Amino acid sequence: MSGAGISTSAGIPDFRSPGTGLYSQLEKYNLPFPQAIFQLDYFRENPKPFFLLAKELYPQKFTPTPTHYFIRLLNEKGKLLRTFTQNIDSLERIAGIPTEKIVEAHGTFFTAHYIVFFGESLPERFAECVKSVNENLK
Repeated sequence: MSGAGISTSAGIPDFRSPGTGLYSQLEKYNLPFPQAIFQLDYFRENPKPFFLLAKELYPQKFTPTPTHYFIRLLNEKGKLLRTFTQNIDSLERIAGIPTEKIVEAHGTFFTAHYIVFFGESLPERFAECVKSVNENLK
């Protein structure tokens, strides 16, 4: 089982460390409170902060750490039955650990899906944010 600690040396912040954690770095988004960036109601009203943060944390900007490669080595030696991770950074996949051996408890960038707004019209800002992020990822 792994968590944020195996990815912090890759430059990915954990959520709660004072001064360096993700929640302490969100002031630039003018959120009512740090956790709002991950709340659906807030996202529906203002998706831009989430997409800007997702762009910063996009996995292709980071490389796996020695710990990720050690887990891959365990698999190559036939010792890994399964690896459970709370991380969404996908670094296990990027390190070459077979997806059938990975349990991503909180999801991952590789399996993220768009939210469907049944019976609602999407805010104009939503389409603008998606377009902006997609253009910047090219």
